[in-house]
Amino acid sequence: MSSKWHQKKEKLAREAFERDLQGRADEYEGIVGKDLRDAAMGGGDDELFEKKLTKEEKKALAKAKREAKKKAKGKGKKEDETKEKTKAEIAAEALKSAQEGLSGNKDLSVSNEAADALATEGTICTFATSKKGVDARSRDVNVQDFTLQHKGMVMLDHSEIVLNHGNRYALIGRNGCGKSTFMKALGARAVPIPDGIDVFHLKEEIEASDTVTALEAVMSVDEERERLEKEAESLNDALSALAEDDGSGQDDSEFTLEEQQEKLMDLMNYVYDRLDALDASTAETRARSILKGLGFTHEMQGKKTKDFSGGWRMRVSLARALFIQPTLLLLDEPTNHLDMEAVIWLEEYLSKWDKILLLISHSQDFMNNVCTHTIHFTNKRRLEYYDGNYDQFIKTKSEKEENQMKRYEWEQEQIKSMKEYIARFGHGTSKNAKQAQSKEKVLAKMIRAGLTEKPEQEKPMNFQFPDPGHLPPPVLAFHDVSFGYPNCEPLYTDVNFGVDLDSRVALVGPNGAGKTTLVKLMAGELLPTLGDIRPHGHLKMGRFTQHFVDVLDLELTPLEFFEKEYPDMPREELRKYLGRFGVSGKMQMQKMEELSDGQKSRVVFSKLGKDCPHILLLDEPTNHLDMESIDALANAVNEFVGGMVLVSHDMRLISQVAKEIWICDNKRIEKYKGDIQSFKMDMRAEMGIEGEQKGQLRGDASVIKKDDSKKDKKKKEKKTISVETVKEEEDTWGDDAKDESPLDNVEAVKESLPAPAPAPAKGSYVPPHLRNKDGNGSASAPGGRYIPPHLRNK
Repeated sequence: MSSKWHQKKEKLAREAFERDLQGRADEYEGIVGKDLRDAAMGGGDDELFEKKLTKEEKKALAKAKREAKKKAKGKGKKEDETKEKTKAEIAAEALKSAQEGLSGNKDLSVSNEAADALATEGTICTFATSKKGVDARSRDVNVQDFTLQHKGMVMLDHSEIVLNHGNRYALIGRNGCGKSTFMKALGARAVPIPDGIDVFHLKEEIEASDTVTALEAVMSVDEERERLEKEAESLNDALSALAEDDGSGQDDSEFTLEEQQEKLMDLMNYVYDRLDALDASTAETRARSILKGLGFTHEMQGKKTKDFSGGWRMRVSLARALFIQPTLLLLDEPTNHLDMEAVIWLEEYLSKWDKILLLISHSQDFMNNVCTHTIHFTNKRRLEYYDGNYDQFIKTKSEKEENQMKRYEWEQEQIKSMKEYIARFGHGTSKNAKQAQSKEKVLAKMIRAGLTEKPEQEKPMNFQFPDPGHLPPPVLAFHDVSFGYPNCEPLYTDVNFGVDLDSRVALVGPNGAGKTTLVKLMAGELLPTLGDIRPHGHLKMGRFTQHFVDVLDLELTPLEFFEKEYPDMPREELRKYLGRFGVSGKMQMQKMEELSDGQKSRVVFSKLGKDCPHILLLDEPTNHLDMESIDALANAVNEFVGGMVLVSHDMRLISQVAKEIWICDNKRIEKYKGDIQSFKMDMRAEMGIEGEQKGQLRGDASVIKKDDSKKDKKKKEKKTISVETVKEEEDTWGDDAKDESPLDNVEAVKESLPAPAPAPAKGSYVPPHLRNKDGNGSASAPGGRYIPPHLRNK
């Protein structure tokens, strides 16, 4: 038996062990604390051996140690209900919140609310996603396997979206193919767009207000500036937290310290660049400059937005987009509400855009001078990408289709030849039968590899305006006409001109000069305040206005509308007639409210042709038409035997159809001496814009004439130089030879002659162009002067 002393010693040892165990339990919680208690209570033989911890257990152990250290340092502070975060975690959360703040929505890259809003309108977008997600630092948009549906119709099928920073893209395609719907999806961020890219989609005019002026509406970016300043502050805090972090929290973080610091620095640079662009000290100057370029005078910039029409409020919205300078700017027909001067200014401004620009436009000249790349929205529901502007796209596309056609024809010839050989020698035991079997294998292999598709030529449209019959001049005459709206200054005073059936007139001038008003006076919609307008008694005019939708009943289909307007025509004849104007197939049976603006324009043109007018009055007819429809309209106007008055800012159409250019300005109408390209260059010179154009208008020979004149100048300069050279040669000989004849001074002549060239070695070849030259390889005259080759033997 043990003594009392041993019993007391064992009791003290047990008490000390228990006190030590209790102290360690406070420090080690979770798995380690539980293991120690189990071991102290005799928890099995497996506790006697060292246990190999898993990765999760190691993380839990490290986390328990960190929390124990924090509790020891706290000394009296109350424990929070939630677990304390490390500095690395704080930095990671700041990084995430900054990315979300910059993108303007709280999702990583796709706005679910915007996608739901598009779905309610019948637009559904699907795309392939990556496990890594979208890099917030990226400045490019890259979406794979993208499909776009609108009201059950597939517009894009397994296509890709590639928009690279620094490129300016023109999106072209047939009316109704889905260009505007695709742009809406991008503007709503319904596709994965990096969080660092801010998007501005110009889709609606600025709100009419009786308190905000046009200048204030453009400069009202205080909310964005405040948001960016908050993001900059949070990013600075995150960088400070990362700098003080000892790296112990990296087990819980997705990125290393260096990667987080790099991401934060990139975002900070972007935020400060955006703040510099929105600098308040230069904001007013830049805003006024943009508004002035878009046609706003100093007085108009101070007017309230409610005092402007819808077109002018759209200009304010465009000015705001240019002022904000987003990373991705989406413009759908930006020139529709602009006059020619504003179009030239916008063209020059956008040609220097250094971010991403995607625009839909009908103007070939505008796209040539602005865009660096072209995206073709094909009939095969794909997006095809081309380098270069519109002219380069046309050239590349035609070459591609030509090569594809050659490849297709070669394959078809090979297939036909092999099939004939197989059909002739495929059976039997002759030697040719083996070759036939071999050709059959080759044919099967070609089919498996895929054959070249035949290039599909888009069905051309055939706009036609029938012959209205002859009317003797004068058909429409203005005599000392003056006009002004009530309580306003007169727009015209003492205007005199006439329009006949052979007239092809284009009206140009600034907005507000009265171009549309003049068309209304011609149509009889307005009456002059002074003077007389005398139309022919049998004159019938057809008018296309900017508000062409008012002519249509949008609740009806195009076929039903024509059956209502022309009940005597058979249904089949109406279908054929609509098909000439590109209104064919399912489009004839769709309600017109579901059609695109370009398709509605075609319906209006088909009605215009059916009415058989003597004079066409066209006010901005190309606003929503695609390039093919514009070409068809130009051909129809050129074949039309009646007259035409055109109001348009599309210089390509003007160059195709107009014979005269009338300038409406300063209450007068003056004829311009020259073509539309010369008019544009004169306007650029007046606006102080320098630089050459990147393309030329179809049907415009001014560029060719300039090149020919340059060649003629070069020829004249060459001839002048030659003549001067010959005179100098005669002068050098003449001073010494006037008093003496060459026979009296033979020695002087010999001395003045150049030394003969050394004779070539026997058997060595001397090229013809070196045989008559001196040792230096140059043809010289007496005195070392140069003689041109065409004068050496004279």
